Amino acid sequence: MPSSYPDSSPCLSTCLTLTLSLGEAALWDDRAATLYFVDINGGELHAFDPATGAHRVRVFDEPLACVALTEDGFVGAFRSGLWRLDAHGAKEALLAAGPQAPDISWCNDGRCDAAGRFWIGTKHAGEAEARAGLFCFDGGRLTPHLDGITVANGLALSPDGRTLYHTDSPSRRIERFALDPATGQLGPRETFVDLKALGLAGVADGAAVDEAGDYWVALYGGSAIARFSENGVLRETHSLPVPQPTRVAFGGADRKTLFVTSARQGLSEAALAQAPLSGSLFSMRVDTPGLIEHRLTR
Repeated sequence: MPSSYPDSSPCLSTCLTLTLSLGEAALWDDRAATLYFVDINGGELHAFDPATGAHRVRVFDEPLACVALTEDGFVGAFRSGLWRLDAHGAKEALLAAGPQAPDISWCNDGRCDAAGRFWIGTKHAGEAEARAGLFCFDGGRLTPHLDGITVANGLALSPDGRTLYHTDSPSRRIERFALDPATGQLGPRETFVDLKALGLAGVADGAAVDEAGDYWVALYGGSAIARFSENGVLRETHSLPVPQPTRVAFGGADRKTLFVTSARQGLSEAALAQAPLSGSLFSMRVDTPGLIEHRLTR
C-alpha cells in the first residue's frame, strides 16, 4: 500500500478462526444479539454470539449468497432464488425464483431498506460478462432496476435512507443513487468513489454505513477495509492478515464492533501458507456505531 494511505492498523483481531471458502454477507441482528454470515460456496449459514462465543452452522443443499432479517426469521438468497427461512434457518417456502437463468447469473449481495424492501444484486455465473443486475423484492415480486452488471456488491444505505450505494466490483467504482423511500425508485447513477483513481488495491466488495454516514467497505484482493466520508473522501484504511476480505458489518451491544468476513477461494497453497487465517472472521472496535439493519416486511 502507498504510504499516503491513512492506515490505522493494526486494529483488527481474529474473532473466529475458520476456513470458509467464501465467507460473506455478515449481518447483525440487534434483537438476537447475533452475527449471521454465510459461506456462499459451502451453502452454510453461520450464527455467532460474540458475548458467549457460541457458534452454530446450518448447511443447505445449494449455495447461499446472503440473508435478510424478517420479523420471525430470514429470507435467504440462494442459487435457486429467495426462500423464506424460519427462526432456526430451515427452508420453508420459495418466495421468488432466481431473477435470471442460473447459466446467466446468481444472487450475490443484498440489503433491506427502511421501507422493508430487499435489494438484491446478482453476479454473472462466470464473473466475466456484464449480464447480471440489481433487483428489488417488493410486494412479493422481484423487480429489475439496473442491468449490465458483472458482479453486484457494496449494497448499503445512507442514514436517512435516501441514498443507495452499489458497486459492480470489476469496475473498481462505487456508485450511489438517490432513492425515493416511498416508491423505491432510483435516481441517476453517480460515481461515489473510484478505487483506481485513489490508488487503492483490490475491488469493492461488501459494505456498511455508520451513523455518521461514513461508508465502510471490504477491499477484496486488497488485504484491507476502507472508510469513506459521505462525500467520498478516504478517511482511513485498515490492513488485514488475509488478501480477500469480503464484507463488513457493525454489531455488538453498542454496534461499535466492526466484523469482517473473508475468503480463501482461489488462493494457492503458497498464498495460504502466507495467509493461513484466510476464511476467518475478524473484528475491531470503532468510535461510531453502525446503522441498525432493516427487516424485510414487504
